[in-house]
Amino acid sequence: MTPEQSRDLDNALLAYWTSRDEAAVKQQASNAPDVGGRAGVTSGGHLDRVAQLLGKVCIAAGAPAEQVYYKAPKGDPYRRPKVKKGYTLPGYFRPTKEWDVVVYHEGVPIAVIELKSQNGPSYGNNANNRAEEAIGNAVDLARAAEAGLVQGRPWIGYAFVIEDDERSRAMDGRKTGSLLHQDRYFDDWSYVGRICLLCSRLTEERFYDSAWVVATSRPTCPAPVGKLHKCPQIAKGISPHLHKFGRREPDVNLGYVSFITGLSKQIEKYYSSGPATGDPKLSLAG
Repeated sequence: MTPEQSRDLDNALLAYWTSRDEAAVKQQASNAPDVGGRAGVTSGGHLDRVAQLLGKVCIAAGAPAEQVYYKAPKGDPYRRPKVKKGYTLPGYFRPTKEWDVVVYHEGVPIAVIELKSQNGPSYGNNANNRAEEAIGNAVDLARAAEAGLVQGRPWIGYAFVIEDDERSRAMDGRKTGSLLHQDRYFDDWSYVGRICLLCSRLTEERFYDSAWVVATSRPTCPAPVGKLHKCPQIAKGISPHLHKFGRREPDVNLGYVSFITGLSKQIEKYYSSGPATGDPKLSLAG
């Protein structure tokens, strides 16, 4: 990973945390705050900077800026009105689906990216939902393409941001309640490991062309004011009580560089002349 890539990735993931914190504060100040960590998710926008980062990759690979669609965060010089239709594609089992990044060539989508995230403390409650969503979205898009609702066969990417904390890293040897024996790979797993296995199998089975998993630690304590005992570190008896931003890629086969290399190659197939614009405003500044 180059220094520029590392810097851009850090900026995107830091924004992921700060946008969540801002959303949670706003909801707590309202008359009907959301429950727990959901406050930062239900307000939306926490993955906008990650979408912007991948949009920049597509533009750098040669796609004209006007052919790259994503929900641009505030301060993005590329932000433009009425782009929702650009990242909304027809479905087969449902009318439409909003993807996080969509790139077009002559009116045909050539690259589609889904972004997902998972934070504590409710890892177990959400893990199965994420697997069902990932499979369902891929199957829906493929069937829509077969039915002629989506032209061509776009490159499909799946990126997952998971919180890196004591609970997500802990090995969990619990068994399921099924009458049948579960896959042995699930006998002992952490939630980070489970996401990596999900993404590996999604690409092995060709549901997605590429996947990227990044684990990131939050820079601030997640415990509500006056309820420090709810911090996972405190609950685990970890001392000293410190929080610091960080990121790591738990599986080298699901890394950022590999992911954007595949994405860039797909863009270059259609825009082989290199970057379509030298506009410096298309950086991640701001």
